[in-house]
Amino acid sequence: MRWPKWFRRRVEKTTRTRPFDEHALPEPVAPTLEQSVEEGMLLAEYATRMAVKNHIVVDTIQYGTAYDPAMHAMEAAAMLRELASEQGVAAGRIEEELEAAEKLSGDAEHPHDYRRVDADNLRLRRDAAIRLAAALRAKADSEEELLALVERGRQDAWDEVGRAIEAGLDAFSGAEALKADYEREKPARLKLLIWRDLARLEEERTGY
Repeated sequence: MRWPKWFRRRVEKTTRTRPFDEHALPEPVAPTLEQSVEEGMLLAEYATRMAVKNHIVVDTIQYGTAYDPAMHAMEAAAMLRELASEQGVAAGRIEEELEAAEKLSGDAEHPHDYRRVDADNLRLRRDAAIRLAAALRAKADSEEELLALVERGRQDAWDEVGRAIEAGLDAFSGAEALKADYEREKPARLKLLIWRDLARLEEERTGY
């Protein structure tokens, strides 16, 4: 007697997978010297721009100092030179590590235990630090690039102040936020605040 098809026990099919083999993974491509320097410059410029933004916000909003691009350019130059000095120190430290690593073979015992196999990577890091230090000093000596950096910092500062004003409006509005047309009216209220309240604040600070 044959059992009906619907009564037969279904056998679940399983998919066989191979065990993970890390040796089958492609070798990561090492960054070039140019890529390393470019990445370092991007990070340094971002850090400098954020520092300039903070100086602008504190000086103009908290202390009421008139906005002076030249003053903030001096601050940006000082920070760029400080970052360049740090890269110079790093290059010297890496050079010492490279000299020690070239005399050692075998496997490393911890992440900072460099051996002969790490020599190429250490040379890349050393050369990148030297090139980056030179590029940072060149930017710190360029008035045009400093003022462009300050201008981006000024825009960042204005964006931050604008978001703070919007947050203050949202908190002050209270029940107004529940209205269906709240989002539509918010830009107009923000403009009114800028034209009226900020103008009055400037008049109180400057006397005209």
